[in-house]
Amino acid sequence: MEASILFSHHASGVFSLFLLTFVLSGFLVFKKSRTLPTYYLLIMYLGYGTMFFGYFLSYSIFSPLAAYHRYLTVFVIFGIVGFIGFCYHFPRNIYPKESKIVIPLSLVIALAAWIHFILKTVGKEKIYLFSAHHYSFDFGKEASFAILLCFIISTVILIRKTIYFSRYSGIFQKWNTSSDSLALPVRILAKTLIFLPLNIMKIILPSRKEGIALRAFLVTVILNILNAYNNVLNKSGVLSYDTYAIAYFILSVVTIFFIQSAYLNHSPEPTSFMGKILSSAVVTVVLALGAISYITLFSTDKSIEKEDLVEMNSVKTEIRNGDTNFPPNVRYVLSRPVGPGMFDHKYDILFSKDGLNQTILKEGEKYYKNQQLKEAIEKNKKLHKGKSESELEAITLKEMKDTNLPLGSRLYRVAGDFFIHYDFVIGQTRYEVGFAYVEFRQVIHDVARWLILIIFGTTIFILIAFPILLRVSLIHPLNNLLSGVEKVNHGDLNVNVPIKAMDEIGFLSLSFNSMVDSIRSAREQLQEHADHLEEKVEERTKEVQEKMEEVQRLKIQQDGDYFLTSLLAKPLFYNANKSSKVNTSFLIRQKKYFEFRNKQGELGGDICLTGNLRLGTPDNYRKFTMAMNGDAMGKSMQGAGGSLVMGVVMNSIMARSAANKRVLAKTPEEWLTETYTEIHSVFKSFDGTMVISATVALIEDETGEMFYWNAEHPFSVLYRDGKASFIEDTLELRKLGLDSEFEFKVKTFQLHPGDLIILASDGRDDLLLSVHNNKRIINEDENVFLDVVERSHGDIKSIEQNIRSIGEVIDDLSILRIGFQEVNAPAIEQRDENNEFADKVVLQSLYKEGKELYRNGEAQKAISILLDAYATDNNNQKLNKLLGLISFKEKDYPLAVKVLSKYLSQDPDTAELWYYLSIAEKRIGNLAQSLEAAMMVNQMQPMNVQNLVHLSDLNRLLGNREEAIGFTKSAEEIDPENKNIRKLKKLLEMD
Repeated sequence: MEASILFSHHASGVFSLFLLTFVLSGFLVFKKSRTLPTYYLLIMYLGYGTMFFGYFLSYSIFSPLAAYHRYLTVFVIFGIVGFIGFCYHFPRNIYPKESKIVIPLSLVIALAAWIHFILKTVGKEKIYLFSAHHYSFDFGKEASFAILLCFIISTVILIRKTIYFSRYSGIFQKWNTSSDSLALPVRILAKTLIFLPLNIMKIILPSRKEGIALRAFLVTVILNILNAYNNVLNKSGVLSYDTYAIAYFILSVVTIFFIQSAYLNHSPEPTSFMGKILSSAVVTVVLALGAISYITLFSTDKSIEKEDLVEMNSVKTEIRNGDTNFPPNVRYVLSRPVGPGMFDHKYDILFSKDGLNQTILKEGEKYYKNQQLKEAIEKNKKLHKGKSESELEAITLKEMKDTNLPLGSRLYRVAGDFFIHYDFVIGQTRYEVGFAYVEFRQVIHDVARWLILIIFGTTIFILIAFPILLRVSLIHPLNNLLSGVEKVNHGDLNVNVPIKAMDEIGFLSLSFNSMVDSIRSAREQLQEHADHLEEKVEERTKEVQEKMEEVQRLKIQQDGDYFLTSLLAKPLFYNANKSSKVNTSFLIRQKKYFEFRNKQGELGGDICLTGNLRLGTPDNYRKFTMAMNGDAMGKSMQGAGGSLVMGVVMNSIMARSAANKRVLAKTPEEWLTETYTEIHSVFKSFDGTMVISATVALIEDETGEMFYWNAEHPFSVLYRDGKASFIEDTLELRKLGLDSEFEFKVKTFQLHPGDLIILASDGRDDLLLSVHNNKRIINEDENVFLDVVERSHGDIKSIEQNIRSIGEVIDDLSILRIGFQEVNAPAIEQRDENNEFADKVVLQSLYKEGKELYRNGEAQKAISILLDAYATDNNNQKLNKLLGLISFKEKDYPLAVKVLSKYLSQDPDTAELWYYLSIAEKRIGNLAQSLEAAMMVNQMQPMNVQNLVHLSDLNRLLGNREEAIGFTKSAEEIDPENKNIRKLKKLLEMD
């Protein structure tokens, strides 16, 4: 058989792969600033490229010499060694000692496997595989094992590094962390169970870019393993060689694409946009052309088969007619009796163009039978495990003897030359029509040759034409833009990037030019502003001073309004109950604090009111204690207005109902109904701009029967036998002033001796628990108040203290306590006389809480707590000092002025606090008061440079230029290098 070049079905596919690895290798060779992982990747490409070139030779050379292509295909093991090195060093080597051992060891294994393969196949019989259409050796298990071992090594490295670089934080990681607190035996068991799923999730969901890149390379290893599995399926007969070859081509292209993409996107080395586009274009085009070539060649194969079958049917017709005028492409016609068996039949030679005889037939059949026998035995080894070689041979021979060869399908024969034949049956005779195999290969070669030239030419065109096209339309415009960016980075704002086409790059360049113009314009304006800074500062200072004075006037006016409202409301919030059977007490902590003409006050929407009624007839009446707790909606003045209206109306009703020991001829239900109707009608007249929630209750002094209604007020709490519970369980009435979908109804409840009823406003539940990521966490559990009541044993002061220990109260807070026939009942609260000790306890607790909050960085919460204490006692110097300092540091200057002024009125000998007070007064525009405080500091510390500078600036702002110059000179004598003094001298034009 003469040596010749005949491309087979698979030549174009492996040529595409060889070309692809060659181009990508060139990309890495000409890459600038190559690192060690790049060199290892280049070795891998060269190894794979050598393998693909070997396969290309085997599919192209129709000669036994082509069997030596295996020397090149086994060379792929060196490429896998390169991949092992790449796995160790990309993105960085975290196993340096291990890699120094494993990489050389892998190289030794690869070299030993390659040399062993060469030595074992020199002079070995070459066999022709009709299914693959190429020559090969029946040897290579050892080399395959070595290749598999290298793949396993690279897989283990990638898995370990992916886990190392992953930052998975899902449920398994949380379980793993929480198991650290378990006892040692349990911890070991838990970590053992979590280990596998935790690491699987780290591989599947890596969060860092290194882990994502390594996972992509791990996918390529899996694809290679899938190729190896497909090879096993092909060897076992499950997968045809053609299907295997197509799958191998697709998986190989995808593998290379994954490797190149992951490397380009995650490599620490600089890469070019051109390189990324070219490599992606080549991969895409090669994949597409390779797929088209396979489709074309297999279509050609099917056409040849159809033509051969047509000629086979012509032979069949001729034989039936008793003629021998066979088609010209028929090389021989054989016949034998019908029966099973692949070989060892007695043939009659009916026709032959190539001089076939019985001897040639037997020798060729013996050669082909031995080849088929070896392949079938290898397949049966997996089906019949544990059988000896002789037993496997016997089983295989029997199978071959019992096999019926298909009719009308392509079969192969070796008889001197290689032949294709198709069989048919007439009667009890089986006929075999043979065609020259080399002619079949020649037709495939003619088509494959053009496909290979197209693939080669297209790749060259892409490598030449694409850079030219991209350089004009993309690279040059991008370089111009980058050059402009670099110039701007160096401070050159006289940059204008040229725009050649209004595409995406043109639009980006246009936007860049606009940005530079804006920056240049802004810089010019800034320079102009700087040139006239002093004049503008003086203008702005004057404007700010005028605004501050106006703000101060408005604030004084507003505080006056607050003060007047508080004076009006104060006599309306009165604990007028005088019953000896029903005890009432309450506290009100309005959220808004203010100061007007050295008088402090508070303002808000909460209201509490108690009193006594007589209902019945003059001869037969019952005594009742009335208690009301309300919360008007709205902030500051709006809420205060609502509570003021409520107080006026309720006091008017009580005055009409109980003045001069009057006895009303009404039932409790009637009185409560009329009270609700009157209050509701008053608030309704405000058309929804003023509404209030409230609970109004009447408790009979003798029996403890309670009559009440609750207009969308927080549920009333019963404290009985040490347990707290809500009396209501659902909303039954809307706020006063709003239409209600519920029918009004007076509710009743029976109190037992010793029972307490606690009424409280929304402030009991509106607690700021914490601030997390600038998000306020507000209490939403109304049952917290029940726990507070129980822990406080119903004591109103303890209730307040325990509420504040949970969180910051962010609303007005009022609490009304009603006790029925209590043993050792407390007297009706007289705040100024009977609760002095309790107030001191609360003050001390609030002071400690505020101080601790400030230490923990919760300054605003600390101010809120300390303000509650300040409202209780504004003469506590320890408290005033802490509140004044914290409010100053938090820049709450109005509050700082109020508290520090109070402190210094009693202890005027602290220079530091006078200085803080002066600064605070200056910040809110009170320059005259600020000057007075600064002069106090100067009297105590005349050498205080900071205060002298401050005094100079104050006099400058007040227009006292001579005094300002005098203080400046005094400060300069003490500290001539002080920068603030220099600024003042410029402003005072002293230079």
